[in-house]
Amino acid sequence: MGIIAFYEGNNATENIVQTVEDSPGQSWRPTQDDAIRSAKLFDVRPGAEIRVYDSPDGTMNDDFCIVNVKRPSPEYIVGTFERSYEDEYVRVTFIRNNGLDGKVSRIQIN
Repeated sequence: MGIIAFYEGNNATENIVQTVEDSPGQSWRPTQDDAIRSAKLFDVRPGAEIRVYDSPDGTMNDDFCIVNVKRPSPEYIVGTFERSYEDEYVRVTFIRNNGLDGKVSRIQIN
């Protein structure tokens, strides 16, 4: 079972806001609204999809970001949710409205 730690600062800095397992079917509001700016993935399973939303309902009419895990890594940092990119470990897709870092209000894991 992989672990996802969500951080207050970019590049997995400052305080950990919340830590969860990578089990599919999760949808929740973070313990601190509008605090998360980055994440660190610890051996998260390939095929995992982590979605972070500005909207508390998880609607796609505001900023959101989808992190698709391609292969596990002992420790991988998603330094911001405001940039689309792809490497050997993840594919990150960011849809901009007015900014997402520090505004995350819903998280889903599948």
